[in-house]
Amino acid sequence: MTMLSNSWSRMTEPSGYINGSDTLRRLMKLQDTEANIVKISPKDYTLNNGVDYCCVVVEYKDGTNYSLHAYGKEARELHEEATMMATRPIMLVSPPMQSPN
Repeated sequence: MTMLSNSWSRMTEPSGYINGSDTLRRLMKLQDTEANIVKISPKDYTLNNGVDYCCVVVEYKDGTNYSLHAYGKEARELHEEATMMATRPIMLVSPPMQSPN
């Protein structure tokens, strides 16, 4: 997993390796600023060499953004986590349907 930030000019890896899903969770909790997922690669996106790939971009209201890139199994896990996080605030819950008696 690699992480890019628009405030740095180089790719970085977090100290002590953590997977993409954990990094995403940490980025969403960083600072007291609002973070939003602004981009998620399509589900089941595969590179030309057959390796699964996922890119997730997190942006803070101050304009800082981070780009997470994951490959293989980690890509599938990152996509699932990002999709859940991105849809969680806007999910509407319907009242339970009552069956007719």
